[in-house]
Amino acid sequence: MNMENQLKKLNNAVSALQGSQARTRLLRLFDEGSFVEIDRFARDADMPSQAVVGYGTVEGCPVYAFSQDKQVYRGAIGKAQAAKICKAYQLASQNGAPLVGVFDSDGAKLNEGIDAMDAIAEILFASNNLSGVVPQIAVVAGACVGSSAIIAANSDFVVMSKDADYYLNPGDQNAAASIMAEDADAAIDMARRLVSLLPSNNLDVPAAFDIVDMQVKACSSIDDVINAVADDEIINIGQGKNQTVLASVGGNICGLLTLAQDKISADESSRLARFIRLCDAFSLPVISFVDTAGFENLQGAAKLSHAYAEATTVKITTIIGKAYGAAYIAAAGKSAGADVVLAWPTAVVLPLAPETAIHIFENDKLADMKDPVEDRKKLAEEYAQANGDVFAAASNGAITDIVSTNQTKSKLIALLKMFESKRVSRNPKKHSNIVL
Repeated sequence: MNMENQLKKLNNAVSALQGSQARTRLLRLFDEGSFVEIDRFARDADMPSQAVVGYGTVEGCPVYAFSQDKQVYRGAIGKAQAAKICKAYQLASQNGAPLVGVFDSDGAKLNEGIDAMDAIAEILFASNNLSGVVPQIAVVAGACVGSSAIIAANSDFVVMSKDADYYLNPGDQNAAASIMAEDADAAIDMARRLVSLLPSNNLDVPAAFDIVDMQVKACSSIDDVINAVADDEIINIGQGKNQTVLASVGGNICGLLTLAQDKISADESSRLARFIRLCDAFSLPVISFVDTAGFENLQGAAKLSHAYAEATTVKITTIIGKAYGAAYIAAAGKSAGADVVLAWPTAVVLPLAPETAIHIFENDKLADMKDPVEDRKKLAEEYAQANGDVFAAASNGAITDIVSTNQTKSKLIALLKMFESKRVSRNPKKHSNIVL
């Protein structure tokens, strides 16, 4: 009889877990039949714990994951839930496997008071320690508000359902996500795709895929250059005036970005710098396409310069249009740590923007202008053509090679092959002091 009671309790517990939305989402994340639940009988007082935690494979790659269960006490985070989630972080660290968190909770378990705050702090501490070791992907499937949002924001990627809530303080607008999805299922599918593209950890080798197409697609400017050189699927990371993309180039997963804003803003500098540091953490080559006059402010220039200089992964720059002054120094040239600097024949490299330079070097001509607006514009164009010729920059070694539009992809593929064994040793230090 005692055995029958025990079996009844077991069956009741398992059946309760089977119907949980959190568990269903993890079953969607993992390859069929691979999911193994951790601490499935863990309880919070007289209820199941408010999260489902486990491991399995995604496209054959081992992954650890947790999924909050809003159907149990609103998914509120307390000591019991935090203990399970922290175990997932610990195992991901020990085994060098990606960590995926599916967020759907109304926040802290308030009746636990300071214990609930400590519980969330423990998760955040575990996430911070795991940063740069394995990829962390946050799927915001429902509510992710308050201190929970800090944990999600600390991930490498935030994939958010368009009907989800993701903010710190009541009344805030939703924070920006890396990727927006139609619904929770689509967000989980995108997390699967990211896992398949990324290395499992910072010591792993990036995945290689079959080359789909060696040909450069139609391309006339920086707006379409990434689509032109990427093989097939492109995943846009974040939204802004400068593109940040994960894509395959000749079968190599790379981080591709454009410096396309005429003057790069402080916010865009931060977003670009974070993307570069993400790629560097997991040894993904960084391919930059440049057509910019510079930066809006000093802090943005210093931040992006620091990210480029600190990165030891493969760095290839192609100057598509203009690269003036600080833009060339901080992000485009060899001084930014680029392994190779390519340029299109139409590129212009100058120490100052032509509109500024003519006020220093062409004062006599400015004084004689009859139509100041049009004549100044024409003079600036003439100055750029006369002094910013990319072939002159190549003649003194500042530019590695000048390539035509339809040669760009094949040249990038050859360079990625040449630098695939790149190794860099730096002076020992605790960490750099990036401008924030």
